[in-house]
Amino acid sequence: MDGKGFAKLAKDTKLIDKKLTATDVDLTFNKIKERTARRITFDQFLTGLEQFAAKKQVDVGAVQSSVAASQGPILRGTAAKNVRLHDDTSTYTGVYAQGGPSNVDEDTSLNNLLDRSDADVRGVKTGGAASVAAVTHGVAGIHLVEESKGTARPAAKKGKKKAGGAAASESAAQSAPASSLEQVFTTYAAGREMDGKTFAKLCKDCKLINKVCTNTDIDLIFARNKERTARKITYQQFVACVTDVAKKRGETFEADSEKILAKGGPVFSGTQAEAVRFHDDKDQYTGVYAHGGPSTVGGTGGIRDISELCDRTGADVRGVKH
Repeated sequence: MDGKGFAKLAKDTKLIDKKLTATDVDLTFNKIKERTARRITFDQFLTGLEQFAAKKQVDVGAVQSSVAASQGPILRGTAAKNVRLHDDTSTYTGVYAQGGPSNVDEDTSLNNLLDRSDADVRGVKTGGAASVAAVTHGVAGIHLVEESKGTARPAAKKGKKKAGGAAASESAAQSAPASSLEQVFTTYAAGREMDGKTFAKLCKDCKLINKVCTNTDIDLIFARNKERTARKITYQQFVACVTDVAKKRGETFEADSEKILAKGGPVFSGTQAEAVRFHDDKDQYTGVYAHGGPSTVGGTGGIRDISELCDRTGADVRGVKH
């Protein structure tokens, strides 16, 4: 039994009074349970009843009788009041009293809502009715030519990547190797001082972070070598940080310096989107994208700006043409 159930039992059996308060019940539960446990056993429960009797200054049998007389937990809830306009049917009006049409008498299932007349594999009716797509393309002046089953689609252009649901590949821009640590420091810091975020990126790019020297270690090394009130480090402090990183990794300063020099500068990585067949392969274009159509940006009598929408010929004050 947990503490919440123990307190509810004391409340339902009316053991809580001025001598035994709810706080006393919680303190008794903490005394009788194990130190690291959150529940009590039956033997501990009996011990708790004995402490209840001592606290109330009554016989243990009286407390046990009160608990035994209980038929179980008392569940309380809010009972809804009567609502006259809902519960009293004599107050009903309209279709609730006189009756009226119903929308559930007839069979309105999905089976009766579907058009099951004959159609081809594209949904075009075989009775001769034109499809919506055919009418729309006819108005636009586009002629649809159906492909025969044996006609193969034109092959995609060479050099195009296949579109798929796989994650896009990542690409990174590499820098040329540097000749000195100070050159790398200047390249990363873009100045004479380097902040903690940039130092952590340098260590990540140079693969100085591993299980032995973690990101937390890099931050601690940076905080240990910078000035107390400063937020950035100088080149001399940067060299001291690299020395501490090498000690933490169990390597020499020269070995870590070679890794930093080989990197040369920051690595800028990003996500490179894969090719999308229906966007990149123009052989897949249909409609006005493939056959052309009306334009609103000039070239086919379109409107270029709002001045061509206004009639600027002469008129009187009422807008009547001369």
